[in-house]
Amino acid sequence: MKAVLGVILSASVVGTPLPKEGSARTAPLPKEQPAVPVQQKPEQRSAFFADVMVLYASNSKKGIDSRIGNMPELRKPPFSAYDSYELVERTRLPLEKNARTLGLPNGRVLRTKLLDVIAEDTVKLSASINQPNGKDFLPLLEVRAKLGQAFIVAGQSYRQGILVLVIRAVR
Repeated sequence: MKAVLGVILSASVVGTPLPKEGSARTAPLPKEQPAVPVQQKPEQRSAFFADVMVLYASNSKKGIDSRIGNMPELRKPPFSAYDSYELVERTRLPLEKNARTLGLPNGRVLRTKLLDVIAEDTVKLSASINQPNGKDFLPLLEVRAKLGQAFIVAGQSYRQGILVLVIRAVR
């Protein structure tokens, strides 16, 4: 979706010249209109975003959280090793040349970055998961993804299971 920039210009008012002071004939002055601020160009917004679902996978026999939606991948190996998936968080990060970050429940940080726009519906992005002041869990993953296509990063320990990140590039 493109942002539309509207500029409002104030028009000059042409009217009767003001009468000389002391004149019997006086015309009412036009009411002063409030100043109309010139709209500034809105902040440039990212054309692409990373929709991130943070899931908690465990074997607590609770099944798949209905808020996750239909994800057949979770019922196939290696994800079928867990019988329960709970949606912890759903976030949308701007995909930009400058990396964006998301703090994860286990204290690590997901960092996403737009590397290239390959086609109208395809982007190349990087994702990494780091521990602040520690070593990388996932140093750098580069993915070529069609818009709406999910890729999954999993394996970080969390509670009695693991975290599973489902990332989709979207407009």
